[in-house]
Amino acid sequence: MQGMSFLKFLLVSFPEHLLFIFLGSFAIGKYSFFKIRSNYYRVLAVSFLMIGLSYLFKEKLGLGAESTLLILFSYIILIIFVMKFKFYESIAASIFAFSLLLLVEIPVTVVMGSVLGVESNKAFMENFTLYFMIFFVTRLLQSLLVVLFYRFKFKVINMEYPNNMANEYYIQLFVYLISICTLGFLAFLMTRMLLIDTNTMVSTQNIYLLRLNIYIAVFVTIILTLAVKSVYAFYKNKNTLNNNEVIQSLEYIQGLLNEQNYEEANEALGTLKKHITEQ
Repeated sequence: MQGMSFLKFLLVSFPEHLLFIFLGSFAIGKYSFFKIRSNYYRVLAVSFLMIGLSYLFKEKLGLGAESTLLILFSYIILIIFVMKFKFYESIAASIFAFSLLLLVEIPVTVVMGSVLGVESNKAFMENFTLYFMIFFVTRLLQSLLVVLFYRFKFKVINMEYPNNMANEYYIQLFVYLISICTLGFLAFLMTRMLLIDTNTMVSTQNIYLLRLNIYIAVFVTIILTLAVKSVYAFYKNKNTLNNNEVIQSLEYIQGLLNEQNYEEANEALGTLKKHITEQ
């Protein structure tokens, strides 16, 4: 989008930043955040700040692919300090939003670019009808994804009411998120090479291999996103079972106390304490 005036950049970027915030929040189950009216001002504040930073990185500093990482880091920081999300919530929301938006944008851009014969970034930017067509279809599908998340209360993981998860869960979650972010960024770079840096693509075989790698990266990103949800469900069920065991033990101890069987009640308390400590 280099060469755009700030007003044009604002009109193009504003929907994307709003979708990013909504989709990231929904992906981690933060639906109640939007029940408070004042939080919408926080969302708008983050959106406009991100538009300013994006314009600075892309238009004023002329940064290329590296601007994507700077924008992602800026999102994480602003979501923490403006929207008041916790650190791990901000990271998860930003990475999921980044990945889910790319899962829509990359296939649409690659397919429509191939069908409409986009051969260079210059041709793409100078043809307003072509640019608007791809932009409109992409944002429409991304908006539909946000609506589906909100309508059916989809969530990849639920961070709105966090449970006492095991440390292994957070370690696995961190690894998955880093993997998803890395694959998403690689897919973005490959798409950029395919549609913009066309001078580096010489043979038809190279173009075919690049497209194949993009599809593989998108597919693996989807699998990793589903894996995060499965891991969350596993540890949630495990935590529920542990809580049920504690409740049953407490009921058993209460029964012993009612029977004035203090010796066995004391032993049961010791066993329960050991069980909780080992969790």
